[in-house]
Formats: sequence, C-alpha cells, structure tokens
Amino acid sequence: MTPDNGQPTGVDDSREAVLGVISGGFDQYHRMDKSGLLPEQHARSMVELARIRDKAALELAEHTAELAKTNACVDWGSVSTQDWIRHTCQQSSGAAADFLHIGEQLSNLPKTLDAVREGEIGFAHAAIIARHAQAITHSDSAEPFDETPFLKAARENSVSRLWYYSMHAWHRADPQGVADAQRQAAEERYLRLTDGDDGTLYVKGAFDSAAGATIRTALEPLAQPHGDGDDRCRERRTADALVELTAHSLDTGAVPQHGSVRPHVQVTTTLETLQALIGAPAGEMAFSLPISAKTVQRLACDSSITRVLLGADSAVIDAGRAKRVVAGGTRRLLDARDKHCRWPGCERSASWSSAHHIIHWAQGGKTDLSNMILLCQHHHWTVHEGGWRLSLAADGRVIAIPPETEFYPPEFYPAARAPDEFDVA
Repeated sequence: MTPDNGQPTGVDDSREAVLGVISGGFDQYHRMDKSGLLPEQHARSMVELARIRDKAALELAEHTAELAKTNACVDWGSVSTQDWIRHTCQQSSGAAADFLHIGEQLSNLPKTLDAVREGEIGFAHAAIIARHAQAITHSDSAEPFDETPFLKAARENSVSRLWYYSMHAWHRADPQGVADAQRQAAEERYLRLTDGDDGTLYVKGAFDSAAGATIRTALEPLAQPHGDGDDRCRERRTADALVELTAHSLDTGAVPQHGSVRPHVQVTTTLETLQALIGAPAGEMAFSLPISAKTVQRLACDSSITRVLLGADSAVIDAGRAKRVVAGGTRRLLDARDKHCRWPGCERSASWSSAHHIIHWAQGGKTDLSNMILLCQHHHWTVHEGGWRLSLAADGRVIAIPPETEFYPPEFYPAARAPDEFDVA
C-alpha cells in the first residue's frame, strides 16, 4: 500500500537511517556558498559529485531490481515498474530503463559495477554495457556475456563512442538481434507537424539511426555558413537547410506528381500587395497564415504568374495563362553569367539559387540581366524579409547595404569576387 503522497510505506531500519544522514549532509552541502572558489575547486567538486551521482544511480538500479521482482508498482496503480520510476522518482523513460537494465544484469556485471564505484567509468557507460548484455543474453546465442572487452572499451572511450563498440560486439554475437532492433526502430519513425496559433509550424519526430544519417547527409552541405557575415546559429542554419531542400525538391519537380499536377507552392495576392502599397492586404498561401508583402515579393521574384480578374462579388471573371517571370532563355544566361549566388562570399550553385530582381518587377524593374542576380534561398530571404539591399557597382561587384546603416563597401567582404568576373550592363 502507499500513503496519501503515493510513496510506499515501510519500517525504518539502519539502511534508511544511513540514507537520512546522507540526505541531510547533502542538503547542508547544497546550501553552501559556492562563489569565490577557484576554478580547480569547482572542477574537483564536479568530479566528486559526478562519482556520487553514479554511485547513487547504482543504488537506484539495485532497488529497481528488487522492486521489479514484485507486483508492488502495479498494486500502487502504475502500469509497470518503469512507469512508477518515471513518475514517482521523476525520471525520464530512458533513465528508468537504464535502472531496469542494470538491475537485471547485476550478476553479469560485477567488474563493471566495481569500475563505476571506483570512478573508472560512469553510470552511463554501465547502462550501455547492461543494455547489450541484456540483448546478448536474451538472444539465441549460447555464449555467455563477457563484460571484459566492453569494460576495456568503456575505460578508453566516451559514452557515445562506447555505443559504436557495443553495436559491433552485439552484431558479432547476434546479427539477427541487431537487424530486428533496427527494423523496430525504423517502424517507430514518426514526424509530427503541429500548427501554432500564430502560424508557426512546430516539428517533432524520431528517426532510426540509418534514416537519421540520410537526413543529416542531405542537410549538412546546405547547413554550412553562407559567406561572410553569416552569424546564424547552427540550429537556424539546419532549419534553413530543411526549407531550402524542400523548396528545391518542389522547384525541380523531384516530388512525385499528384493527380497529374506537380506539387508547388501557390500564393494568391493582389497587385497592390505585390507593389507593397500602404493599405494592401496580406498575401495568402496554402498551409500558412497570411504572409507579408515582403514574402510575396520574394516568392514572385522567380515564379510563374497567373493573372486572375475578380468581380465585385469575388467571382472569377477572367484567368490568364501562367507565365514564367524569368523565361528559360534569360535564366540560362543568368546562370552562365553568375554561376552561383552573388552574395559576397557565398558559393551556393546556380541550380540552388533564385533570380532576384534588384528593382522588383512589380515596381517597374526590368526582367533582364542588368537588373537581376542569382541569390540562394537564405540570402534571397535576407534581402526581402531581412531588410538588406543589394546594389550593383559599376565594376560588377555586389554592394550589400544592411538595414538602417551605412553602405558596406565591397572590401568589407574579403571573399567579394573580382570585378572582371562579371559583365553587367
């Protein structure tokens, strides 16, 4: 049974008395002022506290092993011992599973547990060894689990590197078990897309290791810094890389057709919005809340345009044929001239860049080489939504003008290209 607070009742004994002393002593240490200590003192304290944490985790694993032998947690209203640990001991599912794995393998890991107690390896090392000991001992292999090579690898490697060694060892002992575990991980993939009230898309998911490697391989080249002055954090660059990869797949027709129609982003806007006139409504885009005129202009820079005339009751009076803003011939010439994104220092290839109008065509700018340059998706966004402006100097260089500041001269960017590289009218 459990008392009102959900904790199991029991009779005080010497073990619990010692635990009370330890808890009281730690509370006293916790309240001590830690300011004014030397860096070496902070470091020594952290190492010792980490050893205490690992020993405490071993104690938790031992108690977990004994508790799991009973149905007490189910009697207390939990669905399992792991679930009770997760809620009552305020642990993550992974941490609760580690206690269970080590608790089950206590008899198979005497040397590993001693190494944790001596501070030679951490509890996280032991948890990995226990997980693989459990997998191997539960497999069809007749070989008993030998902790010695695992323990040697744990002493010599970080926790993440130990996973690599352990996977190889597990595969040597039970290749079918590894295949089954990885198949299960692949079957548990998921990607959840949730719309926020403000139109923000929240992404949450999980992928098996091989799928994760595929995703990283595709995003990594696109997530590198773009030229000089790219101060985006790693997470922002990765997010931008995902958007760029998706947009490129749509632009190149890599996404399979649906109903004989190639998937594409469709924006509905008024001419006033395209011209960014005061009082104009926002643009509309499928799967999105209304978008700003700046975003409309960026998307319209290099797109197909269909003219639609509406009556007073919003009924369609006339619809023209879709026409490409930058015709194929003009785009080929632009690609041949610029070769890649013209933002100083950026080398994103032409096939991954859009045709940007220095003066937007909706505001009277010409769609010819004298008024266009190639910009990658990030720098195209930087110019439109980000507030930067670009100007072509007489010698062919691109001059970047930050929002509300002075001109940045070409020499500000060490990677700015030589003037004779371009022939701009």
